Amino acid sequence: MSSEPAALMSATFHEAGYAHLVELVHQKDAGARRQLASLRVEAYDAAGVRHLDTRLDPRQEILDLEALLGEACRAHGRLLVVFDARYDPAIFPYRPHHYAYLQRRGSAAPPLYYAVNATLGGVPDRIGSVALNNFESYLFLDRPVTERYALALGNLSRFATAEAQVISYYAGVRRTEEVRLPPKAHTEIALAPAHDGHRLGRVELKALFRLTSYIVGRRPREDALVLFDHLFTYFK
Repeated sequence: MSSEPAALMSATFHEAGYAHLVELVHQKDAGARRQLASLRVEAYDAAGVRHLDTRLDPRQEILDLEALLGEACRAHGRLLVVFDARYDPAIFPYRPHHYAYLQRRGSAAPPLYYAVNATLGGVPDRIGSVALNNFESYLFLDRPVTERYALALGNLSRFATAEAQVISYYAGVRRTEEVRLPPKAHTEIALAPAHDGHRLGRVELKALFRLTSYIVGRRPREDALVLFDHLFTYFK
């Protein structure tokens, strides 16, 4: 085994009342050799206050976030959940991404299965960089909108405040919103489903370094999540 384990930092959001199971190692192997070297899990409220810091058995396969964080979520609202995983690159052919199952308890909405957002927070791509040089994008289907959409953002940096632009496109018309997030803070930016009669077609996120980002869609009446998907980096 390698004497220098590699690192993977990922993050998601958890809300009370959801069944939320995280598959910690997706790339299974017949000999069961693909296990993490270590795994630390932290959780922060919207202001960046930490409410959990624990180390898990790296042999654990599934993590139940509702069992771990349900009480804290009911007291403090939605939490940013950070996974700091270390692994042996000689064992894993590529980074051991986490995957998750998500469904609101008692809801008729179908369950969601998503890839946990791998995030590089707190270190600009270039030393001395002053431009917004990390770009991520999400495309929406051209169909009638029945959900409420938003962009959930979290800053994993330990020290740096994140400055970002959220740009929504409506048939070529741009709407830009400036966002500032202190370290470990998170927020949800509402996305208008239409503007001047044109549907929301694309959202871009521009930041100095990579943030935790998910497009979320909710049913208006019951507020249940029907979309939870990370954005895609197309230029860096």
